[in-house]
Amino acid sequence: MKKTLIAASVAALVAAPAAFADVKIGGNVIQEFVSDGDDTGTSEDGLESKAAVDLVFSVSEDLGNGMSAFAKIHTLRDNGGSGNADQVVGLKGDFGTVVVGRMEDFSEGKVAAMAANDASDALSIEPNGAYNTGRNEGGMAYVSPSFNGLTFGVAGYALPNMGSSATVTTITAVSGLSSNTASAQTIGISGSTATLTNQDSSAKDADANIDATDIMIEYSNAGLTVRVARENVDSKVYGASLEDQTTESIGVSYKMGDLTLSGYAFDVDNGKGVSTNDTDGYFVGAKMAMGANTFAISYAEEDDVSSAGTKESGQDKNMMVSVNHALSKRTSITAAFEQNEDGSTSADNDRWAVGLKHVF
Repeated sequence: MKKTLIAASVAALVAAPAAFADVKIGGNVIQEFVSDGDDTGTSEDGLESKAAVDLVFSVSEDLGNGMSAFAKIHTLRDNGGSGNADQVVGLKGDFGTVVVGRMEDFSEGKVAAMAANDASDALSIEPNGAYNTGRNEGGMAYVSPSFNGLTFGVAGYALPNMGSSATVTTITAVSGLSSNTASAQTIGISGSTATLTNQDSSAKDADANIDATDIMIEYSNAGLTVRVARENVDSKVYGASLEDQTTESIGVSYKMGDLTLSGYAFDVDNGKGVSTNDTDGYFVGAKMAMGANTFAISYAEEDDVSSAGTKESGQDKNMMVSVNHALSKRTSITAAFEQNEDGSTSADNDRWAVGLKHVF
């Protein structure tokens, strides 16, 4: 009896890890120190600490008949702040891959991502950061199986609620103003009642419909990868009487031994729904592995866009070089230099970064 109980206990202990065999934990920890040469402000001058942690939980389950289920939770923690990246669940089989949840669009996560060839996490010159849609809640995507290296994907996203109609506040028993004063005309006084309208708000899409669609075609064979995407964002996302934002992009990479060449170009019509925000840009880069070191150089140009998302005059020009020195398969030392020329002000900003990275 005791031998049976012991045997059963041992069997349970041995079998227990198998239940968790399909759960994987990965990610990386990066600590960088950045020297910012921008002399136009004070908050970013001098030496800054830039820390980042990526933590990824991946789960998979064999459903039989060639089909499997999977899920991924990706959390970020940058400089003490935390946020969610991808949170998806999906099915994979001979029919292709279906994914639902919080995810990046094809245009950014697949095509624009081909412009990321540098070793730094804090520095980057990837173009079109102003008009991308970022990660989207309520995403639904399908990626076909490969047909001799050719695949296609279609996706729809329910973008976050970006606002509501303009607010109206009514104040009664207003004293000290009459309807014939300038203040009364501005505020809108009638008798003893004043109506205040918040002009900073606008009627924006507040429903849960599919607000953006994205289509991508990819060809990959013999070291060559080409991706083309077209994304359309409904005008209601940005506000009343605005336009659909359309982004067309292409990314190319070619690997020859230890050398990888990459390029990316994009064109945006009606950025953030504004008809005058038609913008474009491109990126070219090269990366070479030499023993324990990987060197990268890249150059990018794009129309200058303000922090408010408005197209400015001139072209932003960016150049970047970096090196990654591997101490092991998981640990490396990184160094990078970025030179940026602002298209509207012609001001230069040079930044250096050195860091230590561990992947697990």
